[in-house]
Amino acid sequence: MGIQDHPLLIVSCKVLVQAENSPHGPALFRRLAKLTREGTHLLLTAAEPDQWFPTRGKEDSVLGTQGRLQSRLQEVGGDFDGIYYVPRSMFTQDRKRTAALEDILSRYKSEPHQARLVSQSRAFLKAAERLQIQTLALSKDDDGIERFLEALEPKE
Repeated sequence: MGIQDHPLLIVSCKVLVQAENSPHGPALFRRLAKLTREGTHLLLTAAEPDQWFPTRGKEDSVLGTQGRLQSRLQEVGGDFDGIYYVPRSMFTQDRKRTAALEDILSRYKSEPHQARLVSQSRAFLKAAERLQIQTLALSKDDDGIERFLEALEPKE
């Protein structure tokens, strides 16, 4: 099943931040842009920051990252829907991940088989698998980004 069968692509923000300076980064951003032009919804996820900083007179680093990634995708003709900040909790984190994914599916009126999650977080991937969302686990090196790029290519 190719990515064209998944109109909702949920990607960890860390994956794109890592790809920015990777040799495979430009190809990845171009492919993501093409997918969004073809109708795939691209939603990034990140852990909710411990603290949001006031933006008066300066830019919050979290919002700066979002703006930078969005600009990078827009430069190649794409865009993403936004970043979903997953709430954190020491004792209920697993439930928070599952609830976040259920909320995302609900907001997009998507069934689990219509979504794909790409992440480096084993716990987040497990939560997605329990909901029967197709997952792609990436390592924290360039090989992971290359595998992600390969997974996005249309299958003939």
